[in-house]
Amino acid sequence: MRLPIERIGGKIRSLRKKQAQTLEDLSRSTGLSKGLLSQVERGISQPSLETLWKITKALDTSIVHFFEDVGHSEVQVVRKEERSQIMFSDSTGTCFVLGQTDHTRLRMLEVILAPGETMRDHFPGREGEQCLVVKEGELLIQIGEEEFNLQAGDSIFFDSTLAHGARNNTNETVSYVWSVSPTKVF
Repeated sequence: MRLPIERIGGKIRSLRKKQAQTLEDLSRSTGLSKGLLSQVERGISQPSLETLWKITKALDTSIVHFFEDVGHSEVQVVRKEERSQIMFSDSTGTCFVLGQTDHTRLRMLEVILAPGETMRDHFPGREGEQCLVVKEGELLIQIGEEEFNLQAGDSIFFDSTLAHGARNNTNETVSYVWSVSPTKVF
């Protein structure tokens, strides 16, 4: 049986980052090379049982953690009342995660901006793509040096390397769905 290496690698990366460890830190504590650890995290290399054991010890977790969702459905349902909320510094809007696991390449968020609130670019220069779809209200979005005024039902698609931010300049609440790929920075 071949292991679901993308999931395992994603879980290792997620746990390492939650513990504020770098690849170099993990390399020192496991005795494994940074290159090998990077390949395992990216799902390029299938780790041996010995390698996984060293990683689990260094991350102070159980080896079972990496296999908990093996065989589970690839479908994820997130009920409205179960959505998690994330906060971005220098942004004043409310942002809900619509669904994501450690191995997804796409993140979907719902952003709600009250009058005068903003959502700023927090990962400038990162590769990827983004798309916004306004559900209700009117949204002013700046991408690079250009500004776009979007109404309910309008959408905009852009390269993530471009600096961007959104603002509600109206007296009504704005709601939009924000799609980001890849998700490595979240």
